[in-house]
Amino acid sequence: MNNYSNIFLLSDMDGTLINSNSQISAVNKYALEQFTKNGGTFAVATGRTIRSCQDFLGELPINAPSIFYNGTILQNVYNNVALKTLSLQNSQLTAFLAQCLIYCPQICIEIHTKDIFYVITDKAYDDPVIKREALPHVRANLGELKDIPILKVQFYTEKPELISWLHNFAQAMEIDKIAKYFTSWSSYFEIIPQNASKGIMLNELRKMPQYQGKIFIAVGDFDNDIEMLRCADYGIAAQNATQNLKQVADIIGVSCDDHLLSYVINKIIPNLTKYMAANLQTA
Repeated sequence: MNNYSNIFLLSDMDGTLINSNSQISAVNKYALEQFTKNGGTFAVATGRTIRSCQDFLGELPINAPSIFYNGTILQNVYNNVALKTLSLQNSQLTAFLAQCLIYCPQICIEIHTKDIFYVITDKAYDDPVIKREALPHVRANLGELKDIPILKVQFYTEKPELISWLHNFAQAMEIDKIAKYFTSWSSYFEIIPQNASKGIMLNELRKMPQYQGKIFIAVGDFDNDIEMLRCADYGIAAQNATQNLKQVADIIGVSCDDHLLSYVINKIIPNLTKYMAANLQTA
């Protein structure tokens, strides 16, 4: 029986832990249960809001604070206590959003705060996830959100040319001076606080007394996981990951549809443990 007491496993959700059918496989669930039962520490690091992954969280043996909104919240999922929260609100961002509403009205714009999820665009262009997962939200005007601390702004469109337009317009508006922006999936463009990322929150976890000395293993599939994999002791990319992520990963695993987390726990971690033990003996 493997002992995982020195391992902290941090996993992205969509495209990593969650397969292409939007499910966590029974094989992954069982592997994670065995991992935590045998001393392992497990948490998720996702671009999702806490509300949008609530049903998934109930299926998982999470036993450490987890990362949400691509690194703007570090929160204990059981008592809903936020250990660290980062937000953005700036007139420059408001001006950018106002221009997006004028020049690109066919994009869904979502404003995420700690307690409320707002949509400021026409219902006809809604992200289908809103309806599919019955996400509670409030439809509002941009002016109504003045001075409200924003954790994340997310844009949805299935048109690649509009994602490119958002990148170019954000660059022209110098949004990088006040925030980070990136594509977090093929249909999503996000803006988060400048000092936020999954990697930064991983380092916050590493500083906590109860996790000092643990080996951090991070698993992901998309470009928003790059910093997390770099900050981990070992970064693992799914076989279905972007080429950018694979280039920074230490190890390439199987696809999310082939029970990636089970593969990490049962194949990769034991081999890493043997490798580290051999290195200690020769040091």
